[in-house]
Amino acid sequence: MKLVDNHSQVVFAKRYLWQVVAIHVVALGVAPFLFTWQAMLFAWISLSLFAYSMGIFHHMYLTHASFKTQKWIEYLGSLFGTLTWRGPFAGPVQYVAMHRVHHRYSDEEADPHTPTKGIFYALIAWFWNLPYGFSRYDLYERHASDIGSDPVHRFFDQHVNGLQLLWAGVCFGIGGVVGEGHGFDTLNGIRFVVYGVFVKSFLLIYLANLVDVINHTIGYRSYETHDQSTNSFLMFAVHLGGAISWHNNHHAHPSYFTVRKNWWEVDFHYALLRTLALFGLVWDIKVMDEYRREHAEPLSSPA
Repeated sequence: MKLVDNHSQVVFAKRYLWQVVAIHVVALGVAPFLFTWQAMLFAWISLSLFAYSMGIFHHMYLTHASFKTQKWIEYLGSLFGTLTWRGPFAGPVQYVAMHRVHHRYSDEEADPHTPTKGIFYALIAWFWNLPYGFSRYDLYERHASDIGSDPVHRFFDQHVNGLQLLWAGVCFGIGGVVGEGHGFDTLNGIRFVVYGVFVKSFLLIYLANLVDVINHTIGYRSYETHDQSTNSFLMFAVHLGGAISWHNNHHAHPSYFTVRKNWWEVDFHYALLRTLALFGLVWDIKVMDEYRREHAEPLSSPA
């Protein structure tokens, strides 16, 4: 299924190709020569913070409206999710549009990242080889008008690279301060930029896209959905639960934050959100009742 013209596809692909190439070149060609365990720890902390923000806020909040929160927390989570800087769809509006299309056409021709087109396609090539592009109309009027109409989310979406540049400055400052010696350690500042920006994004690209490969090919299915989504213990080991690990459950019940059906389907994402709820930071978390555990939502339900 073709949603927009080839020109939009080409423009969208070229816009982010340089970014994906730069991430790979620096992460694979420069980072090994600057390696320290301190820098690697910083990359992992950055990755964890931004990845959880993307999963909880871009995915479950902005896309699926599975809980409620205060506006400043919504914007902070959206900002941190944008700082994943993982090629196309790092911005909140782009992410929401892409993910809603994924649910609507999951494992069909118009699915942005289905592994039915090959593992390499789902792992990385879909970034610049989409079956369609995303024009401004697609982003802000068609698939994500509710998010695109918000000026803050729209600003984040249109300044992904600028925000990452600011984050690079933060990385440089932190690295310089925690480096060796009594003064500012410039080399360590550069090292933290390499690891906090490029290594972080490199790992995020594959940890996120691996979901599309594993959770649509390998695993078990608790619900008969219209796609090939599966639940995966391997993805649980990497992502610690949530819609990512128990992906078939999520596709059956996309609007619920926790989709646990079986006792072994542990969800640390839900535990984190419940902790935030104790402090009044989030509320009205959508949890499946007994009926929904036994029945998938209709395919026409909002994605």
